[in-house]
Amino acid sequence: MHVICARDQLSEAMGLVSSIVNQRSTNPITQNVLLVADKKGLEVRATDLDLSLKRTLAEVETKKPSKALVQAALVDKLLRDIRTDTVEFKAEGNTVHLLAGRDKFELTSADPEEFPKLPEAEAGQEIKLKGADFALAIRRVGRSIAQEKGRYALNGVLLEPRGKALEFCGTDGRRLGYTKVSAKGKEVSHQVIVPAKGYNLIAKVIGTGDGDVTLKLTENRLTALVDGTEVGTLLVEGQFPDYRAVVPTELDKSFTVKLEDFRLALNKARHLTSVESQAVRLEVAKGELTLRSKSPSQGQAEVRVEIEYKGADTAIGFDPQYILQGLDGFDSENVTFEFKDKDTGAIMHAGEKEKFYYLVMPIDI
Repeated sequence: MHVICARDQLSEAMGLVSSIVNQRSTNPITQNVLLVADKKGLEVRATDLDLSLKRTLAEVETKKPSKALVQAALVDKLLRDIRTDTVEFKAEGNTVHLLAGRDKFELTSADPEEFPKLPEAEAGQEIKLKGADFALAIRRVGRSIAQEKGRYALNGVLLEPRGKALEFCGTDGRRLGYTKVSAKGKEVSHQVIVPAKGYNLIAKVIGTGDGDVTLKLTENRLTALVDGTEVGTLLVEGQFPDYRAVVPTELDKSFTVKLEDFRLALNKARHLTSVESQAVRLEVAKGELTLRSKSPSQGQAEVRVEIEYKGADTAIGFDPQYILQGLDGFDSENVTFEFKDKDTGAIMHAGEKEKFYYLVMPIDI
């Protein structure tokens, strides 16, 4: 193989690869990236056997079509420090020569035929939506999934095509994020639960682009096609819970608060919570919200915020970190906080609850 390519394009591709390659993998071959050069350009391939990426680079001059394996982490670090506009790769036997201006690097390689064959995007249900909508949906619900291994279905985000929309839901049983975006596609007969590594890589590939993303769904795999890049991920096995059955519909109390004021107040109060009690007490009164927290070893906090509220005075406790993570999904000036009692989940929204809401369970205080 002999190819010359734009350094910035290849460096960007290697940055995406870093989300996949596991340096502790028991399969050393997957710590490499496969470079495939032909007349169409240079394709970068990487996989950890569950997650895969193919990216085609356009700014390429192919002098000798072929394949070569390079160590992913090493090439990524080199490209970050190289300042030339282009880099050149020449593969000879078990060595790949990387040339950048006056700099020369000889990289130990392996047989490219040993690299795992990446699954092809199978014919299946296709869903098309704006890439920005997918990335926003993941920002809104992706942090709500269970972090503990072994929660199976709760270790991913549920995608449900419904009519002309695609619904996203993530939950760990203590908080839940739901959002709906416009999409084109038909409903599927099986559940689509996407693991965190999969949806985070798709969102990373989308970046700040304004193009569309096409999702190809089969019973055990999702493939996302984004402007010359293909991301494939195995789906999470298991049965996602019927979350709609636990979302409360009769919440008799609510207050509206400026989002940034609420965020700042929660951050202040959480500094004086303790390991034993990750709780902030919300005391709700007409026109004012008081947040109280206490740490046996550090002291206590009392923070006040203006709100719109007309009900009776009441108090309820929450883990402030859960609320803060939910607020990260809002872009509005204000947020409405609906609640009932210590046994019923509270819901935050920005006026269009049918498009996006975040539920968080209270805790004893």
